[in-house]
Amino acid sequence: MTKKARIHEIMTLPCTGEFIEKKSFATIDREAPSHNFSAQEWQIVRRMIHTTGDFSIMDSVKFSADAIQAGIAALKAGRPIYADSNMISSGLSMKRLGSVSDLFDRHSVHCYIADEKVAEEARRLGS
Repeated sequence: MTKKARIHEIMTLPCTGEFIEKKSFATIDREAPSHNFSAQEWQIVRRMIHTTGDFSIMDSVKFSADAIQAGIAALKAGRPIYADSNMISSGLSMKRLGSVSDLFDRHSVHCYIADEKVAEEARRLGS
């Protein structure tokens, strides 16, 4: 019996973004080492692992006592979001943010990584 290449199975699956995300999170949940994150904290750390593809990030993540509640309050208040890469700011879903607060729009997300003034300051500081 010959085994079909995995690509044939993949091509028969529904490959929507939601399907891929669900499968990715299931893989992370299955393969993650044991941890002491609360259920709420794990939702955040799990997404960080999904974004980076790196389980070792778990060792670096620490939450202050009110971090999640403060983050939720900031999102509900439509506070500005600062991203450290264009990929992050481009990947933020305005639809999802809008479901949390109708104050969000594309002008709510700020990324200065390609800003010339920031580049000049980085050169001046040697960073």
